[in-house]
Amino acid sequence: MICKIAEQYIDIHALYPSTERFCAAYVCADAPHVDFSVEMCEADIDREAERDPVARRLSRPYLEQIALCRKICAEMLCRSSFLMHCAVIEYEGRGYAFAAQSGTGKTTHIRLWQKRFGRDRVTIINGDKPILRCADGKIYAYGTPWCGKEGYNTNTCVPLHALCFLERAEHNSISPLSDTEAMPKLFGQLMIADSSDLATQLELLDRLVTAVPMYRLRCNMDIEAAKVAYEGTNRK
Repeated sequence: MICKIAEQYIDIHALYPSTERFCAAYVCADAPHVDFSVEMCEADIDREAERDPVARRLSRPYLEQIALCRKICAEMLCRSSFLMHCAVIEYEGRGYAFAAQSGTGKTTHIRLWQKRFGRDRVTIINGDKPILRCADGKIYAYGTPWCGKEGYNTNTCVPLHALCFLERAEHNSISPLSDTEAMPKLFGQLMIADSSDLATQLELLDRLVTAVPMYRLRCNMDIEAAKVAYEGTNRK
């Protein structure tokens, strides 16, 4: 199957039918060309299972999906693209990314945006692992099949307007982060590809920090949190 992900036409040779179903929304039946190919093998799945004890308990079809993601990410590096652990929404033509440790409330927060501004006006681009692509001095966020247990993803892209690092708090507040403050937080959310090209990964992170304002968003579960986030990232 050929899938279009982050502007790349990828010829994917999977071992398990479930992986093809997993990527179904990104299949391109009339691809004009192939940018690169990914051939999965049992050794890829074995390596994924060996990464940590939890992975060993997962099914091999599921591990293939993780291994496929890692192999695609390695290829994406030389195409000015990388994957981040965050949720991205589109509202009024702008992309808003929210990063946090698992369990902090990324999914809850993006749902608050839909409640506050309208489900038909806020599109969830990806709920867990979008691909960010640097082009024309901007950062674009793309939907991918790797989107978390809720399955929130849309096969589209949006220019990234802001990236917020979520922290749970009793009261809602937002404040800008300097490049120095943002960089270590970004490292915590970056999916390191199976590639020795660390210099390229660092260069892409630097381009992200330069192009997109970063914020610390302290928030609770009240709908007011979405309003605070929106106003804080659009303050002139």
